[in-house]
Amino acid sequence: MAETTTRPNLLLVEDDADTLEVLSILLGERYAVSAYRSPLDALRELGTARPDLLILDIGMHPINGVECLQKIRATPGNADVPAMALTGYARDDERARFLARGFQAVVVKPILDSEDLMAVIDGLVDRSAASGCDAVPDLDAQARMPKFIARGASQTGRGRLA
Repeated sequence: MAETTTRPNLLLVEDDADTLEVLSILLGERYAVSAYRSPLDALRELGTARPDLLILDIGMHPINGVECLQKIRATPGNADVPAMALTGYARDDERARFLARGFQAVVVKPILDSEDLMAVIDGLVDRSAASGCDAVPDLDAQARMPKFIARGASQTGRGRLA
Protein backbone atom coordinates (compact mmCIF):
# COMPACT_ATOMS: atom_id res chain seq x y z
CA MET A 1 0.00 0.00 0.00
CA ALA A 2 1.40 3.40 -0.98
CA GLU A 3 1.99 5.90 1.79
CA THR A 4 0.19 9.21 1.36
CA THR A 5 1.97 12.36 2.35
CA THR A 6 -0.13 15.30 3.42
CA ARG A 7 1.17 18.62 2.20
CA PRO A 8 1.31 21.39 4.79
CA ASN A 9 -1.50 23.93 4.42
CA LEU A 10 -0.39 27.54 4.13
CA LEU A 11 -2.70 30.51 4.61
CA LEU A 12 -1.30 33.26 2.40
CA VAL A 13 -2.64 36.80 2.63
CA GLU A 14 -1.14 39.34 0.22
CA ASP A 15 -3.03 42.36 -1.09
CA ASP A 16 -0.97 42.81 -4.26
CA ALA A 17 -2.66 40.67 -6.94
CA ASP A 18 0.52 39.99 -8.93
CA THR A 19 2.55 38.98 -5.87
CA LEU A 20 -0.31 36.82 -4.62
CA GLU A 21 -0.52 35.01 -7.96
CA VAL A 22 3.23 34.40 -8.22
CA LEU A 23 3.50 33.18 -4.63
CA SER A 24 0.41 30.97 -4.97
CA ILE A 25 1.87 29.26 -8.03
CA LEU A 26 5.36 28.93 -6.56
CA LEU A 27 4.24 27.69 -3.15
CA GLY A 28 1.50 25.51 -4.66
CA GLU A 29 4.17 23.24 -6.11
CA ARG A 30 5.14 22.11 -2.60
CA TYR A 31 2.29 23.11 -0.27
CA ALA A 32 -1.50 23.31 -0.17
CA VAL A 33 -2.12 27.06 -0.38
CA SER A 34 -5.23 28.97 0.65
CA ALA A 35 -4.59 32.40 -0.85
CA TYR A 36 -6.47 35.61 -0.11
CA ARG A 37 -6.04 39.15 -1.33
CA SER A 38 -8.05 40.58 1.56
CA PRO A 39 -7.27 39.95 5.23
CA LEU A 40 -11.00 40.17 5.98
CA ASP A 41 -11.73 37.39 3.43
CA ALA A 42 -9.01 35.27 5.02
CA LEU A 43 -10.54 35.78 8.46
CA ARG A 44 -14.00 34.79 7.17
CA GLU A 45 -12.61 31.59 5.63
CA LEU A 46 -10.27 30.71 8.48
CA GLY A 47 -12.37 27.77 9.65
CA THR A 48 -12.06 25.99 6.30
CA ALA A 49 -8.38 26.83 5.72
CA ARG A 50 -7.02 25.07 8.85
CA PRO A 51 -3.48 26.38 8.29
CA ASP A 52 -0.18 24.85 9.37
CA LEU A 53 1.51 28.20 8.71
CA LEU A 54 0.35 31.77 8.23
CA ILE A 55 2.10 33.97 5.66
CA LEU A 56 0.85 37.52 6.08
CA ASP A 57 1.74 40.67 4.19
CA ILE A 58 2.20 43.50 6.66
CA GLY A 59 1.08 46.56 4.67
CA MET A 60 -2.56 45.66 3.98
CA HIS A 61 -5.89 47.44 4.43
CA PRO A 62 -8.36 47.75 6.10
CA ILE A 63 -6.33 45.84 8.70
CA ASN A 64 -2.59 45.22 8.49
CA GLY A 65 -0.76 41.91 8.87
CA VAL A 66 -0.07 42.40 12.57
CA GLU A 67 -3.76 43.05 13.27
CA CYS A 68 -4.72 40.10 11.07
CA LEU A 69 -2.36 37.84 13.06
CA GLN A 70 -3.89 39.03 16.34
CA LYS A 71 -7.41 38.25 15.07
CA ILE A 72 -6.37 34.82 13.76
CA ARG A 73 -4.63 33.93 17.02
CA ALA A 74 -7.78 34.97 18.92
CA THR A 75 -9.91 32.40 17.07
CA PRO A 76 -10.30 28.92 18.58
CA GLY A 77 -7.70 26.43 17.37
CA ASN A 78 -5.36 29.02 15.88
CA ALA A 79 -3.52 30.44 18.90
CA ASP A 80 -0.37 28.46 18.18
CA VAL A 81 -0.19 28.48 14.38
CA PRO A 82 3.28 29.76 13.41
CA ALA A 83 3.35 32.93 11.33
CA MET A 84 5.72 34.51 8.85
CA ALA A 85 5.59 38.24 8.07
CA LEU A 86 6.00 39.07 4.39
CA THR A 87 6.99 42.70 4.14
CA GLY A 88 8.85 45.49 2.44
CA TYR A 89 9.77 46.92 5.84
CA ALA A 90 13.42 45.91 6.05
CA ARG A 91 14.97 47.90 8.90
CA ASP A 92 16.28 45.93 11.86
CA ASP A 93 13.94 47.68 14.31
CA GLU A 94 10.92 46.92 12.10
CA ARG A 95 11.79 43.22 11.83
CA ALA A 96 12.35 43.06 15.60
CA ARG A 97 8.95 44.67 16.15
CA PHE A 98 7.22 42.05 13.95
CA LEU A 99 8.94 39.22 15.84
CA ALA A 100 7.90 40.81 19.14
CA ARG A 101 4.29 41.04 17.91
CA GLY A 102 4.04 37.27 17.38
CA PHE A 103 5.63 36.39 14.06
CA GLN A 104 8.22 33.62 14.10
CA ALA A 105 10.01 34.79 10.93
CA VAL A 106 10.20 37.87 8.75
CA VAL A 107 10.78 37.66 4.99
CA VAL A 108 11.61 40.90 3.25
CA LYS A 109 10.15 41.57 -0.20
CA PRO A 110 11.07 41.39 -2.93
CA ILE A 111 12.25 37.82 -2.52
CA LEU A 112 15.55 37.14 -4.25
CA ASP A 113 15.75 33.37 -3.87
CA SER A 114 12.69 31.15 -3.79
CA GLU A 115 14.70 28.33 -2.17
CA ASP A 116 15.48 30.60 0.78
CA LEU A 117 11.76 31.25 1.11
CA MET A 118 11.04 27.50 1.01
CA ALA A 119 13.72 26.90 3.67
CA VAL A 120 12.04 29.37 6.02
CA ILE A 121 8.61 27.82 5.42
CA ASP A 122 9.90 24.26 5.83
CA GLY A 123 11.72 25.24 9.02
CA LEU A 124 8.61 26.76 10.57
CA VAL A 125 6.32 23.91 9.52
CA ASP A 126 8.81 21.24 10.67
CA ARG A 127 9.38 22.90 14.05
CA SER A 128 5.65 23.30 14.58
CA ALA A 129 4.96 19.65 13.71
CA ALA A 130 7.83 18.41 15.89
CA SER A 131 6.57 20.36 18.88
CA GLY A 132 3.01 19.13 18.56
CA CYS A 133 1.73 22.31 16.86
CA ASP A 134 2.97 24.49 19.69
CA ALA A 135 4.02 28.03 18.95
CA VAL A 136 7.68 28.52 18.14
CA PRO A 137 8.43 31.74 20.01
CA ASP A 138 12.03 30.71 20.67
CA LEU A 139 12.86 30.48 16.97
CA ASP A 140 16.01 32.52 16.47
CA ALA A 141 15.52 33.67 12.91
CA GLN A 142 19.01 35.09 12.60
CA ALA A 143 20.68 31.84 13.70
CA ARG A 144 18.47 29.34 11.91
CA MET A 145 17.21 31.04 8.76
CA PRO A 146 19.08 31.88 5.57
CA LYS A 147 21.01 35.14 5.99
CA PHE A 148 19.00 37.10 3.40
CA ILE A 149 15.70 36.17 4.99
CA ALA A 150 16.83 36.81 8.55
CA ARG A 151 18.58 40.12 7.94
CA GLY A 152 16.58 41.41 4.99
CA ALA A 153 17.78 42.96 1.79
CA SER A 154 20.11 45.53 3.30
CA GLN A 155 23.26 43.42 2.90
CA THR A 156 22.45 41.56 -0.30
CA GLY A 157 20.52 44.12 -2.32
CA ARG A 158 17.02 43.70 -3.69
CA GLY A 159 15.85 41.66 -6.62
CA ARG A 160 12.94 39.75 -8.09
CA LEU A 161 11.33 36.53 -7.00
CA ALA A 162 13.21 33.70 -8.67
